[in-house]
Amino acid sequence: MRRILRIWPLFYAMILFAFLTPFILNFLHLSYSNEGYKPSWLLSSLFLENYKMMITGSFPNTAPIRVMWSLCIEEHFYIVWGVIFYFISLKRVPRLIGISIIVGSIFRIAYYHYGIASVDLFSNIDYFAFGAIPAYMLLFKDRYMKRVESIPLAFKYALPVAATALVFAIPNFHLGWLELVAPILFSILFASTILFTLTASNHIIISDRYLISKLGVFTYGLYLFHTIIISLAIQINKMLLFKVNSLLLALAALILTITVSMLSYHLFEKQFLKLKRFFY
Repeated sequence: MRRILRIWPLFYAMILFAFLTPFILNFLHLSYSNEGYKPSWLLSSLFLENYKMMITGSFPNTAPIRVMWSLCIEEHFYIVWGVIFYFISLKRVPRLIGISIIVGSIFRIAYYHYGIASVDLFSNIDYFAFGAIPAYMLLFKDRYMKRVESIPLAFKYALPVAATALVFAIPNFHLGWLELVAPILFSILFASTILFTLTASNHIIISDRYLISKLGVFTYGLYLFHTIIISLAIQINKMLLFKVNSLLLALAALILTITVSMLSYHLFEKQFLKLKRFFY
């Protein structure tokens, strides 16, 4: 229920917005692209749009539906992972993690071979499994956490820097095998980064005072609003007599996305989050 209160209200508000988008753009006399397929509102509402993407080999033609495939995967994970944990004991968690990593890799290789987009839970479950490793170690493997604690702090801080650099670098290399290797590499790097924040001492400290930390509260809105605002900025720029520099346009879209996300959180999302106190 707590996850539902966090995810569903804005999700369904964006589904409604996507449905109204053509009417809004026509009213504002703004053009829009018909690239991709017309979304299935039933599938979108049931968190199944990602499977239509896989079947059609395309994306919905309406923002923000085209980025919601990852949200569909997240919802499927909550269901599958929860059901599995209902039936297995905690001592079998390492086996579950190992199986999930193998399953994710096999499905991703198979999808790559047959030209199918890797946008379902089975081809992404290894990401969640790697994320479970630090949690399991923190709760049940204190002696391993002591070893992690002894790793030099300089190395611990260097790892997230390297991970961030690779996020920007790898997409510029158009090598087929990278699509299969990169997920495992990113999983190891980011799971390790999380692990390095969890030790009792000699750990990575991410202060809540950092601007980037404060923005973390609004990341759900950033995720859902960014494609809408970027598309709007591009359309408005086409109508201007003097075209705005692409860098300035990107900066303006970023600032507007952050602003809209903050307003959405405080005026809309937060009203539902207040209900969390009833579900402990």
